[in-house]
Amino acid sequence: MMPLAGGLPADLTAIDARPADWDWAVRKMGLPGPVATVGFDEMPAALHARLAPLAGGPSLDERAARLRMRKDADEIAAHRVAARLCDELFARLGPELARRSSAADIQVELEAHARRGGADYCRTWLTIRPEADYCRYWPAETQSSPQPGDQVLLGVALTVDGHWGHGIRMGAIGPLRSDHSALHSLVEEMMAAAFEALRPGLPLAGVEAAMEQTLRASGLMDAHPALRRFRNGHGLGHSYEEPMLTDAFPQHFDTSGTVAAAGSDVTIAPGMLLEIHPNLFIPGVGGAALGEMLLVTETGIDSLLTFPRPPVAWA
Repeated sequence: MMPLAGGLPADLTAIDARPADWDWAVRKMGLPGPVATVGFDEMPAALHARLAPLAGGPSLDERAARLRMRKDADEIAAHRVAARLCDELFARLGPELARRSSAADIQVELEAHARRGGADYCRTWLTIRPEADYCRYWPAETQSSPQPGDQVLLGVALTVDGHWGHGIRMGAIGPLRSDHSALHSLVEEMMAAAFEALRPGLPLAGVEAAMEQTLRASGLMDAHPALRRFRNGHGLGHSYEEPMLTDAFPQHFDTSGTVAAAGSDVTIAPGMLLEIHPNLFIPGVGGAALGEMLLVTETGIDSLLTFPRPPVAWA
C-alpha cells in the first residue's frame, strides 16, 4: 500500500508499520491528547485488543457512517460500473450452463470474467438443484452439473475500486415448475412492496415492514414453518453491508422465531444505495430470490441493474 500512499493529500502522513506494530507506532507519535478513532467497528479482534487501550478519545465511526449513507456523483458512477459487471455475469450464465460443467467451474469462469472486466473482487453463489435449498458458495457443495428441471439461482457480489455491486437472478433448466413459479411471484411482490416504500422522506424501516407484510399476507410462513431466509436487504457502498442503512434489515437466518426486530431511525434520502433481495427457501419444495441495486433519487428510485428479473428458462 505504501506506493499508493504517495497520492495522499499533503496534510496526511502515511506510516509504514505492520499491523503488529500499530500500537507501537501510535505511542511513538507522542500525541498530546486523547486519540479519536474511526474504523474500530470493522477491525480484526487482535488489532482492536492492541489499539483500544490507546484510544481514550471519541469514536468517529457513527459520524463516518452518516457521511457514507449518501453517495456523491463519483461514487454513483463507480457503482454503476459495478452494476454493469453484475449484468454481464447474469448474461453469461446461460452459455456457461450450456457447457454442463459443475456449478463450481461455472463460478470460476464468471468470477474470472468480472476480474478481467475491472472488478478488484468478485464472489458468487450458485445453486443448481432440482429444489434450490440455500446459497451454495463452496466447491464442496457445488459439484453438481446442470440437469433438465433444475432450479438455478445466481448471486453476484463484486467491487470496482472498492465500490460494491450486487444482484441475484434465477431461472431453471427448461420450464419453471409451477410451485417454483409461485415462489418467484411472491418475491416479486415483496420487491414491488419495497419499491413503493423506498421513497425520499419515508422511514427506511418501512421498506422491511412492507416486504414482511407482503410475505405474511401470502400465508406461506404459516404453511411452511421450516421456511428459511436471509435478510431482505442491506445498504451498499464501500462495505457490502453499509453501516446504518443495513440496521433497518434484520437477519432472518434464525428459524427459532426469535429474529430481532429491525432497528433504524434513518429517513430515506437521495443518494442512498441499497440492495433489496427478498428470498425464500422451503425444504423439500425449492427456493426463490431476486436482488436489485436501488439508488434513491430526488423523485424515487433508480435500479442500477438492467438484466430482466423474470425467471429465465435456460436450454
